[in-house]
Amino acid sequence: MAVTLINVFSVPKGKEDEFVKWWQDVKASITKQPGFRSGKFHRSIKPDSKFNFINVAIWENEEVYWKAYGTSVSPMKKKLEQLGVEMVPALYDVAFEY
Repeated sequence: MAVTLINVFSVPKGKEDEFVKWWQDVKASITKQPGFRSGKFHRSIKPDSKFNFINVAIWENEEVYWKAYGTSVSPMKKKLEQLGVEMVPALYDVAFEY
């Protein structure tokens, strides 16, 4: 069953453009991972939002997500620390649609 990754980011003021440029590079490798279906990257329209970026990605199932996470998390965390970015990822199932 497909799972949805919702990953929220708190990017410090002045680091937004560097973060977006870095994410473009990260996205290139993530989208090639087995089981990746689709993704959308969101930027808050309010500059003072705590979580000013949100990544929403659909993965084939939880197992393939965790495999991809295992290969990419260490270098990602290192760069996020350099930028001072807080990241809070979680996987979700659809509870209902409306």
